[in-house]
Amino acid sequence: MTAYLPCLASIRSALRAFFLCSLAIGLARGQAAPSPAPADAADSSKDLVNLPAFEVKSSTDQGYFAKQSISGMKTKMDLADTPGNITVIPRDLIDDIGVSESASDTLKFVASGVNPYVRGEQLQIRGSRTGFTLVDDIPDLMFFADNVGIDSYEILKGPTALLYGPSSSIFGLVIKTTKKPAPVFDASLKASYGSFGFARTDLDVTGPLGHGFSYRLIGAYQNSDGYNDSYRDDRRIFISSLQWRNARTTIRASYEHATIETGTLDANNVVAPGNVIKPFEGPRGWKFRYAPDYGTAGLYSNDVRLNFTHEFTENWQTRVYYDRTVTDRPSIGMPLLTSVDYVTGTIVTAFFDYDENFISTVYGTDNIGKYSVGPVNLQSNFGYLYDNREGTGKTYLYQANFITANLYHPADYNSYAPLATSRSKPDTFTGAPKDTFYFLETASLLNDRVIVNAGASRISVKQSDGKHDDTVKRAGALFKPVKDVSLYYSYSTMFNPTAYTTVDINGKRFPNVFGEGQEVGAKASFLDGRLTLTADYYWMKLSNLSTNSGLVNPTTGLGYYIFVGDQKFTGTEVDLQAQLTKNWQLIAVAWSGDTLNSTGKQADNSLKESAGFFTRYNFTEGAIKGLSIGGGTYFAGRRSFDSVGKYIPAFSTTNVFVAYQFARNWNVTANVSNVFDKIYVAGAWSAGDVDFGDPRSVRLTASYRFK
Repeated sequence: MTAYLPCLASIRSALRAFFLCSLAIGLARGQAAPSPAPADAADSSKDLVNLPAFEVKSSTDQGYFAKQSISGMKTKMDLADTPGNITVIPRDLIDDIGVSESASDTLKFVASGVNPYVRGEQLQIRGSRTGFTLVDDIPDLMFFADNVGIDSYEILKGPTALLYGPSSSIFGLVIKTTKKPAPVFDASLKASYGSFGFARTDLDVTGPLGHGFSYRLIGAYQNSDGYNDSYRDDRRIFISSLQWRNARTTIRASYEHATIETGTLDANNVVAPGNVIKPFEGPRGWKFRYAPDYGTAGLYSNDVRLNFTHEFTENWQTRVYYDRTVTDRPSIGMPLLTSVDYVTGTIVTAFFDYDENFISTVYGTDNIGKYSVGPVNLQSNFGYLYDNREGTGKTYLYQANFITANLYHPADYNSYAPLATSRSKPDTFTGAPKDTFYFLETASLLNDRVIVNAGASRISVKQSDGKHDDTVKRAGALFKPVKDVSLYYSYSTMFNPTAYTTVDINGKRFPNVFGEGQEVGAKASFLDGRLTLTADYYWMKLSNLSTNSGLVNPTTGLGYYIFVGDQKFTGTEVDLQAQLTKNWQLIAVAWSGDTLNSTGKQADNSLKESAGFFTRYNFTEGAIKGLSIGGGTYFAGRRSFDSVGKYIPAFSTTNVFVAYQFARNWNVTANVSNVFDKIYVAGAWSAGDVDFGDPRSVRLTASYRFK
């Protein structure tokens, strides 16, 4: 950890002064306040609830429904008071869905308009790719991640650049809230076994250390062969956090290491010929993806985070944070499909070894102030975000036509060895520092029946070809005509300079992207909150958009993009949460939308509709007391590639689970994914580079909770 400390010197003098001043004031106030209670006295539920405005207590044991968000306005706020469609997915719901390896496969059941783009952390929101997720409001850089350290997901719909900078998407973003140290002891141990050689162990321990200190240790160890060699997924996750708190100040440091090794991704997927993109069903049944065993895509990361939060008064709080992540993303022995000949039954394959190394540095501050002017209650949010990524990539080996092999016998690949000749193509990814200064003012009128907000942020990005900057604007209004009903409108713009990787086939960077979005919606709560409903309609537009071609430059061995131009987006979403009975919870979501290019046609790689539901019923009496059953179905509509006359057909998949708590601390769960064993295409980079869904699989998990 000491290796990262010199990087703090790069923080600008103004921010450094603010940080040190806040820290000094916090410690001084902490000394003046009463001494922290002994560990056994401080470890109370009151301490768990009395958290800063930027944090919420653990969502474990809270059920499927959340009432507050901490990311929608970068501070704790009731969902009913936010002018936008915001969904919070608590830990209990994450566990029941039972997919620890993927955010996309978790969220698709329970968040409207959220669909997998490809496997892993790449998502579509409202029909278009959103990019990376965020962790505790900090931009992330993980194609693959594990949710063992995640307490909840928050999905923010619509343009969010004002609060989260140019890395955010106009369609929305996903923020992961991590598990924090707790002042009471709690621990859980899980062991899981399942189909295709799946084996996993999870450990989560938290508790007090005395004198205001607490800790948390989280680990996961997973081996998974996958239903063929291309889908294996082995993981080693370790997370440690140390926290100190007194009456007004929280200081926390955390370290996370992740080793994730998967198969060859989409290197040699094979789709059937014709307009309909579907798996080619060879003699090996489910083994329709043909890739050699030696291909491996890895993700190795080390992440250090520092957080300082101080409450100056009950209504004025500040947070300063710093994050540095070092990531290595190699693709070792990775084949690329060049062509398929279904007449002769042959495949021609390219081959390369590629390695990317990134360093991400993020720091900033968020501040909140609440005050009143006459009958008007006001809240000011302002802050600063610095975000920069830089690194290197190198193709150690690239061969355009490595193998011509038999389509029906993929094992033939393993009889070939890479040729001795190689071409080295180093590529340095120049950092593009992003500065965002934001201010957002919120006013509550008429006893909080009317809530309005307005703000702006100045975004500046330093690219290799010069400085790019713009002002992003945001405004919203929410009106409560009657109790438990909210009507809202929001407007926002976005500015996103294209990255160094967003280049055409000649290596030329595309123009910057500008966007604008509007949304109207309604939120309602019925039956004393047991039934909540959110419905919205949005319309947005983007200029200078480009999309991944899914192809590789034959000279450089690197991928490139294709210019799309302008796009327009419209759609409708519905999110329903229902406590049908004391023991029965249900979430149902639906989305329908259009993503139209400059010619008025459906944009490539876009969906038009999706829906899902997930439910759980607990038996609390009789001989089967302690038994729970549940599950859900996800439906994805047709995904179009009109420019090449192809499409991915609509599909649905169903997951179920059965859980039984047979003692106070023991629980056993059986999860079955893709119950009806459907063969489908789940996601795609392009029309020729797709992700096939997993076949039916079963996992059995035994867990013990020490408490």
